[in-house]
Amino acid sequence: MRPQRFSGGRPPGGGGWTPEVRAGVSQPQASLARLALREHHAAAGAKFRVCGLWELPADYGDAQAEHAALRSSVVVFDRSHRSRILVSGTDAADLLGRVFARNVMGIEEGRAVRTVALDECGLVGDIALIVRTGAISYLVCGEPGQRQWTVARLQGAKAEDFDARVEDRTLATCTLAVTGPGAEATLREHVADALPAALEPLQSVAFEFHGFRALVTRTSDTGEDGFEFVLAPAAALHLMQILGTAGVLLAGDTAHETARIEECIPAYSPDLEIGLTPAEAGLDALLGIGGSAAERVLCAVILENEVTAGTPVMAGALAVGEVRSCVRSFSLGAIIALAVIDQRHSFPGAALVVGGRPAAVVARPFYRRRREA
Repeated sequence: MRPQRFSGGRPPGGGGWTPEVRAGVSQPQASLARLALREHHAAAGAKFRVCGLWELPADYGDAQAEHAALRSSVVVFDRSHRSRILVSGTDAADLLGRVFARNVMGIEEGRAVRTVALDECGLVGDIALIVRTGAISYLVCGEPGQRQWTVARLQGAKAEDFDARVEDRTLATCTLAVTGPGAEATLREHVADALPAALEPLQSVAFEFHGFRALVTRTSDTGEDGFEFVLAPAAALHLMQILGTAGVLLAGDTAHETARIEECIPAYSPDLEIGLTPAEAGLDALLGIGGSAAERVLCAVILENEVTAGTPVMAGALAVGEVRSCVRSFSLGAIIALAVIDQRHSFPGAALVVGGRPAAVVARPFYRRRREA
């Protein structure tokens, strides 16, 4: 049975791809937000937890098995809590250039770049994937808790004579991430119409999936191969059901966060929310701006005990930083953390103390996939 169609269309004069949207979607509220497919996750055995303003599946009964499937085969994550902001118009690229640290003027249609939005002080305010979806349209996929900030920043950066529209599509659409070394083969075998072309990393293509407009980009923030689909909730459910029938595991936020930290990929919350520059966050290479001087940097640290965000990092009696993310790594069998540390104590091998126990800075990333010869 074909899933129910939601109404939607292209923005006037915007051009390019735009996702299907539901009529009458309310504006974001400060109350707890739920995924559009929450009932499906609950029926699949999800255990939920609150992450920022969102209720997310933590796992489906076995986070370690979900993580193992991510590293060895393929899983599907519901990443719909990430923001999806459509920026369109003849001045769309100029507007994005006023907010984001990387120039998007040179992005070809059907390509994407990773970049950061900066506040007036040059601190990172959002981490985003920007996809050029048409001649004068771009989709900004950003951090969950920064959606309203980024929308306001874009609206505030518009000149009076700018032809640019900013539309928040987050609550009207879904993002599914099909991720793992077997992602491409699985999609080609079981959902061939969901991967209409061979894609290079950070390449994107719009297509029709069971009567719905959709967008797929080859990207992942777990260190594995992956494809992110932006599509209407009904189409997302259909894709999830097809993958489930093919034996693909649903994976929750615990598996995703563990993989992210293993790869030393920062998230705005909790890693950067204390106010970091791109150089301090270790994002210079991402932005192509070279090595900038920084008095403190985001480091990879091995711990002996799990701690919470904000736990001080000590060098003797001196506080030299604080932990931001901390998990028990399924890949390494160790407790790992991302911590902001004074650059004088940030070199690999630096002996520190966290939570009253020995800790040590190590080279980034914690985990690197072994490539086939």
